[in-house]
Formats: sequence, C-alpha cells, structure tokens
Amino acid sequence: MSLSVPAAAARAAVSVAAGLGVACAEPVVLADGANVIVHLSPSPVVAKVAASTTAVRADGAAWLQRELEVARFLTRSGAPVLAPSCEVPATVHHGHGHLMSFWTYLEPSGAALPDESTVGSMLRDLHAALRPYPDPVPVLAPLGDIPAFLARPQTRLSAADESALAKAYTRLTADLPPTSYAGQVLHGDAGLGNLMAAGSRWVWHDFEDTCSGPVAWDLAALTATRRLDSSRVLAAYGDPIDAGQLHTCQQLRLLNLTIWYALYAERLPECRQRAADLLATWRTPLS
Repeated sequence: MSLSVPAAAARAAVSVAAGLGVACAEPVVLADGANVIVHLSPSPVVAKVAASTTAVRADGAAWLQRELEVARFLTRSGAPVLAPSCEVPATVHHGHGHLMSFWTYLEPSGAALPDESTVGSMLRDLHAALRPYPDPVPVLAPLGDIPAFLARPQTRLSAADESALAKAYTRLTADLPPTSYAGQVLHGDAGLGNLMAAGSRWVWHDFEDTCSGPVAWDLAALTATRRLDSSRVLAAYGDPIDAGQLHTCQQLRLLNLTIWYALYAERLPECRQRAADLLATWRTPLS
C-alpha cells in the first residue's frame, strides 16, 4: 500500500535529516497543504517538504532556495523571522523524490491573533528590512501559479469555470501593469497565517513566495480578511496606498487563493467545500 503524501514526505525528511546528522525519534506532521511541515522531534528542526507546489512550480527548488536566502538575510538584520536551521546547510535538499528545506523549530505560544496595529506595523518594518536585500527576485511570482494551474489537465473544474478564471486573470493583470508601481521586495504571502506567536513575540515565516511588486500586494493579504479591520491595518502601516491598486491586488490574491484551494481539493477532501465556495465567486465577475 502506498503511503499518504504527508507520510511519504515525513519519511523522506527523516531519511535526509539522518544523513545530515539530525536525529528524529518521532516525526510530527504540523501541516499539510502546499508543503508538508514536519517537526523532526526531538531535534529542534522542522522540515518543509514540497507537496502541492510541485504541480504548478516547475522549479520548486528555486523557490525554496530563495526563501532560505531571504530568511537568512532578515535573520542577520535582526528582523523577527523564523530562521533556517543551524543544524544543517541552508540549502535545498533532495531525497526519495522530494524537495525540502530545514528550519528552526519554535514552540508556538498559542497566543490569540495579533491585532491590526501589530500586523500593520510589523509589515511596514518588514518592508523596510527587505529594501536593502541585494539579490534579484521575480516580479509578483505567485501570479504565475494561476496560468500554470489552468494549463494542467483539470479533474474538478468545468470548462466554464476554467474560462472564467482565465478571463479574470487577464483582466486583473491588465489593471496592474509593472509601470504602475515601484518595485519593493515583498513577503509575497503576508497573511495572518504566516505570523506565528513564539514566546513573547510574533515572527514572520513562509517566505517561499518572496517577490517584488507593489506593497499593496502584501497589504491585500491583511486587508481582505474579515478577521481584521482593514482601515486600522492601513493606518498602522502608515504609508499612503493607492486604493485602486489595493483593490486589484485583493482580487488577484483571491484568484490566487481560488486556484490553490482547487489544487488542494484534488487530494484533501476537507478543502473541497472551501474550494467550491471560492470558485463560485468568479462565476459572476467581481467589480
């Protein structure tokens, strides 16, 4: 019997880690989605093993390596970020058909969600810390996942739904030409889910989608959620934001979320209702 995706990922992570001198008595799967996240207990090491990402990202290793390099840069600057593991080389590793990287394990504190003042000011400070980043990064890299997903043979999307998503992508990207903004190195996926409470502080993690683009792209992740008051987030961020650009980025992020949930739904039954709800939003064009 074949192993499940998370079980296979955990086995690969344990094997690769062992070859690097990291002992693991009991791997614990912390998350399963775009990647499988595995705590290599009792070692203070977490493996991030590519899972669904390989379906839409031809060179997944480049994304993971860029994430490691950005996190190392930010760690050296003193920014509150999850650091790559110091137990193994900070590079992408391969094993048993899997790509993976290794990170420092932080015990979650179980704190409630951060408030608008916290997330807005933390994103402003993160953007400031990223400005001197010396290496080139792709422009709005996560947007490429949308045409990559639509180019795959679909198992759960109707032709009408594929067409609606493709038309939305064309329309929205036309509203966000590169000439409309100055490039800023971004987190790329700066939602609440990528802030973790560790001890007495919050830390950013999951920089796999790091890219350059308008700051509105990162702000869209925090202002489109109903869990936060968008006006208070923007006030805490401080810098003026073009309202039209922010609206376009919010819709593009929603489109990006739609294709990711459609991808998750192919192997994760618990994601299918959310995937269907997101897909339904594009059957009537958003304004």
